[in-house]
Formats: sequence, structure tokens, C-alpha cells
Amino acid sequence: MTPRVGIGVVGAGRMGSIHARLIARSVPEVRLVGIADVNLESARRLAGELGDPAVFGSLDDLLAAPQLDAVLIAISSSEHLEAVRSAARAGKDILCEKPIALTMVDTVAAIAAAEAAHVRLQVGFMRRWDPDYARARARLVSGALGRPILFKSLQFDAEPPPVSFADPAVSGGIMVDMGIHEFDLARWLMDDEVGEVHAYGSSVAHPALATAGDVDSAVVNLRFASGATGTVEMARGTTYGEDVRTEVLATAGSIWVGHLPVSQGAWSGADALGALALDTVDPSRPRFEVAYTTQARGFAQAILEDRPVDVPGSAGTAALAIALAADRSMREGHPVAL
Repeated sequence: MTPRVGIGVVGAGRMGSIHARLIARSVPEVRLVGIADVNLESARRLAGELGDPAVFGSLDDLLAAPQLDAVLIAISSSEHLEAVRSAARAGKDILCEKPIALTMVDTVAAIAAAEAAHVRLQVGFMRRWDPDYARARARLVSGALGRPILFKSLQFDAEPPPVSFADPAVSGGIMVDMGIHEFDLARWLMDDEVGEVHAYGSSVAHPALATAGDVDSAVVNLRFASGATGTVEMARGTTYGEDVRTEVLATAGSIWVGHLPVSQGAWSGADALGALALDTVDPSRPRFEVAYTTQARGFAQAILEDRPVDVPGSAGTAALAIALAADRSMREGHPVAL
């Protein structure tokens, strides 16, 4: 029989439910051991969809479950540090939704806890596992498109979150909650470090978010160590649904990920012969479903092959540093160097 990794999902909310459903239905390397949530009724409802894996009212109870090898943490970002520490003490490998924690001090502490316990800690930057983004990265690092010189990324959510979630003490605010994905992509696709940010934000469309100290839209200008530049645009809501797009202009070609009305990849340069070449996409699959599935498979394969994970905690530290600098820039009204 093919070995499988026993994983428990921590959190039965929106993200935990997405992860649990995909693990149970689409990840052959994984066995869903259980679901833990302080709201037992939510955990029971989710488990009922998925063949009734065990349900637990606390992380500690889940960690004591037999045949548990690892946990996937998908609870409030403000609670990640203690969850990572508990899982590490129990000797369980960890896949933690972004961000690992809301501050650099806590992020470093989480990584240190995993290292001290000799367990794996993977951060949930699922876009690195998305086929279109993976192809874009491969084309850029091949050198065939020349030197990347301009990064542009856009992330618009379909609707704003509850004010209680927007509270920076809970989610980190727009720069951490949303922006951290874009800042990770900036480093990964450009193969470069961000040296300076200058950010602007406003709460025009959803002023209630300002009462929690957040904004509903923001623009962040980036300057990379190499001298390349970039921009990140974010909005908490649109009139047309979720929109995620990324572009990198290079000296001998370009890549694009995400085009309305459906998401897909495109590129130019090299053997595209001066034209635009499109990557096919299955419009019937929800955006990033494949990415979340492949992320879980990659995590499980690292455990089964007894090797380090592909997206370690250090990637979370680097992206968080940019997010926190952008937040500071937005609030103080000036560029911030990293």
C-alpha cells in the first residue's frame, strides 16, 4: 500500500474548509485524520461532508490523535504562533497559512520553535504552486526572456471582510493579509530583494474598515536591490468578483498571469517569436484550486521523502518584512527602506 501522511486541519472556517475539502478529495498522498475547531458544530458540519473524520474541540486534542503526522494551520493569523509552538512540541510537521505570524518577532519565534523540534514548517504561499505562476517563474529564471525590469501585480477581493477581521491586530490589515502574497511573488518572480517601498491607502468604498484601522484599497511602489521597480495594487472589494493578475516586463520578453474574463497565463519573447502565447486553462475549476491541492501534495511529498519543504518559513519572514514596511509607509506617508 502506498504510504500516506496523516494530516489534521486546524480551523473549520473559510480557509480551513477549503483545505480540508481538497485534502480529502484530491490529495492521494494524504489521509485527513481530523478537524479541530473551538466551534465544534462547524467542525462537525465540515467533517460530515468528508466521510466523518474525527472532530476535536482543541488543537491539543487533535495533536494527541493516533496516526497524526502533520497539521495544516488555518485559523486567525493572530493565533498562528501558539499553534505552531504546540504542533512543534508534539513533533508534528506544519503547513501554516500565511502569514506565519503578525510581527517579525513572533515569526522568528515560530520558525525557531519548529527548528528546535526538528519539524518541517512550510508557509502557505499557494501561488508558488499555481501552474500559471510556476510556468512564469520557469520562463523568467531560464534567462530566455532577459533581465526582469518591471513587476506589476493586482489583487482585488470580491467583497470586503468583516470589520472585526480587518482589524490589524487580528489579520495584519490589508498589507499583511492581502499584500503578503504579492510581496512574496515580487521576490520569487523577480529573483530579487525589495529594498524600498512607498505605499498609499484609502477607505473610500468601505469607510467602516477605517474604524478598525484598515483601508479598503492600497497601492505600493517597490524598488528592488537590482534597481528594478514594481507596483502592487490591492482592493477589498469589486463590483465584478475576485481579480488576481501579475505581469513582469523583462528586456527580451514578458509574462502575464491572469486575464479577464478567465484566469490564464501568457508570455512573449524567446520562442514565442514576437507574438503573444497563451497557456490553456480549465475555466470550470475555481481559481487557485489546483494551487492549494498541489501545495498540500508538495508538503506531503516532502514528509514522505524525508526532505525539506519547498517553501520554508524563511520565505514568510522575507515577505512579512516587506508587508510591514509597506504598512509603515502608508501610515507615516513616506518611503521606507528595508
